[in-house]
Amino acid sequence: MKLRPARAPALLAALLMFPVALFAQKTSVESLCRLHGIEQQESIAQIREAYVAALNAGISEDELSPFVEDILKHKLDCAQMVRVLFVTTTLRRDGLPYFVVFSKVREGVTKEAPPALVVEAAESKLKTLTLSRDVLKSLESSGYRVLDFQNAAVIVSSYLEKGFQPGEVVSEIRNKGIEGAGFAALAGVLEKPVKRKER
Repeated sequence: MKLRPARAPALLAALLMFPVALFAQKTSVESLCRLHGIEQQESIAQIREAYVAALNAGISEDELSPFVEDILKHKLDCAQMVRVLFVTTTLRRDGLPYFVVFSKVREGVTKEAPPALVVEAAESKLKTLTLSRDVLKSLESSGYRVLDFQNAAVIVSSYLEKGFQPGEVVSEIRNKGIEGAGFAALAGVLEKPVKRKER
């Protein structure tokens, strides 16, 4: 019986920690912005909004916070920062592999590419990954089975980046099969339809 009153303060402490955690998260984004030279409150508010949208889309803070810090270190301005976060949020919401953009942006940061080019690379990746989803849907409607959607989307987007058109990828695979069309990298993530024997 003596243990019961002790539970109330523990419960109260747990409840109080939740808003503190939310406040700490907002403060960390704000302090990161200030640390890397973004001072205007309006800019910080826009970045925070884009950051929260990414979290709400399902990107974990453990992934997002270091990524944001990497971008800020590279001196992207507010508008560029928001654009990169918009790309990752859109990909996550659409069920596409947003981690590819994380890698692409970090690659640009490592190579000290101009911030504008880093943003363009991220937006280009959004475009090719979105087109790759359409390619995979077209192939599924033809009877192909996508075994690993995330990896298949990455592979198709790499073919699109090499200059193949979405319709060309679909028609070549339909007509010649995966290997026959020269898209062997898709063999492990896409299964060709089984032809039914006519009775």
